[in-house]
Amino acid sequence: MNELKIEKFDQIGIVVKDIEKATPYFGGLLNFQSKINIVEQDSTVIYMGKEVVFKMKKIMQNFGGKQLEIVEVVESGGDHLYLDFIKEGNEGLHHLGVYTKNANDLLSEFKSEYNIEVIQTGKAGKVNFYYLDTRKLIGFYLELISF
Repeated sequence: MNELKIEKFDQIGIVVKDIEKATPYFGGLLNFQSKINIVEQDSTVIYMGKEVVFKMKKIMQNFGGKQLEIVEVVESGGDHLYLDFIKEGNEGLHHLGVYTKNANDLLSEFKSEYNIEVIQTGKAGKVNFYYLDTRKLIGFYLELISF
């Protein structure tokens, strides 16, 4: 087995049940350098081979050289990783995101070396994202963010 190593991560993904309720705590605890903006957006993903459309509220803030993504699911046309996480009664750390230009190579390595599959994919503008099913192994998902 080769040693596949991630040298850094770029994003911390947090899922909450109520973003308006959570925002003052994050804003009070973390010294953000800019105003916190909550945006609402639609997202289409492929989750376990099925297309799902959902609406979310989201905060994207830079903090300590990392991107902090906080998500609340507003409504959903089916299951996906965020919704499953909330249905299980969870809130908090959901994923770590890694920016990469060689996502296909990394995906192949995760599959061949660790038998880790992509569980959810999607696209936001020119950015493709791939969630790896690492939760049982390391406690959270790993997201490859390819641009």
